[in-house]
Amino acid sequence: MERTPDDELIWQIGENVDRLIAIDVLSYGVIDALYRAARRANGDAPLCLTAARLLRERVSPGTTVVLTTGLILPGHHPYGETDGPIGTAVLARALAIGLSARILVLADPELTALIAALLRTAELQVIDPDALAAEDGRHRAVAAVAALSRENQAAANAAAGWIDGLRVAAVIAVEKPGANALGVYHMVGGTDISAGVSKGQGLFAEAQARGVLTIGIGDRGNELGMGPIVETARDLLPFGRSCGCPCGGGVADTTPADLAVVATVSNWGAYGIATCLAALLERSDLIQSPELEGELFATAKREGGVDGMTGRAALSADGIGMPVNQGVVRLLAEIDRAQSARFPSPFSTPLIRSGRSRGGMAPR
Repeated sequence: MERTPDDELIWQIGENVDRLIAIDVLSYGVIDALYRAARRANGDAPLCLTAARLLRERVSPGTTVVLTTGLILPGHHPYGETDGPIGTAVLARALAIGLSARILVLADPELTALIAALLRTAELQVIDPDALAAEDGRHRAVAAVAALSRENQAAANAAAGWIDGLRVAAVIAVEKPGANALGVYHMVGGTDISAGVSKGQGLFAEAQARGVLTIGIGDRGNELGMGPIVETARDLLPFGRSCGCPCGGGVADTTPADLAVVATVSNWGAYGIATCLAALLERSDLIQSPELEGELFATAKREGGVDGMTGRAALSADGIGMPVNQGVVRLLAEIDRAQSARFPSPFSTPLIRSGRSRGGMAPR
């Protein structure tokens, strides 16, 4: 199919977003291979753009998007890591404001207060889960937070009730532990954390049984929704096939999903989807400002968030400090602005030109 100038621009934005959020700044050595595998599984289309397009197609006012996130690091109870909850709040904001979606976030009981505070910082009104069904999404941007059980069947039963009762259009996991083929949840280093993890596998299964869109966002391959790249994760990760714990099944998540989005930091994957949604809707305000990014990190630290790389109560995620995360946000906004395509000057010769302009010089 021939693309219009706008199609070409959106595709370019999607490619640039993916490049940015998948730069291996940590030199961990796995992101590039995991990202390439996710691209292959997605027909070589940009991951964040695909997610944004699917969400735009499925989500409408009065429907609900369920997000699940949160990991309590072993030995750090009751504190959860900052990677995941912050990205969840950013993506929830974009979906609630841009698509008038109702938001339900599911997490471990100890993390619900942290997530509620992040959602409020992200400009959403946090209400009781029982009141969510009465909202149409148009009047105000709303979200609710509920605890997800650590018992498999209880979590699956509750998920079925939420999906059926709230007109759920999509389920998204952001840095949420996923299970291997034996149903065991691991840290990427092989530690069995099943006893302390709320169970998201049943949530995805119940969604898929009803034809609900499922998206997994992860950065190592052991996160919920990384099933589309499981073989790459098994081959690539040091404990991918053999975890060293009694189960012996490896750390790679096997949970099927419609799309796996791989990013250097899972938060960045959520940011990338929000940016592509902003581009599709011509709503640059859906991208959080660097100032809001700083407020989110401050909120996370105040409410008990810790860095997943160091375990410290720091203004960072996966060892990357707040100023760098703010820089990523600034670059995402600049990618969305697409200066040369949207505002071509007499001194440039852009190959891609948009048929739309957000003010300034009109396309020529």
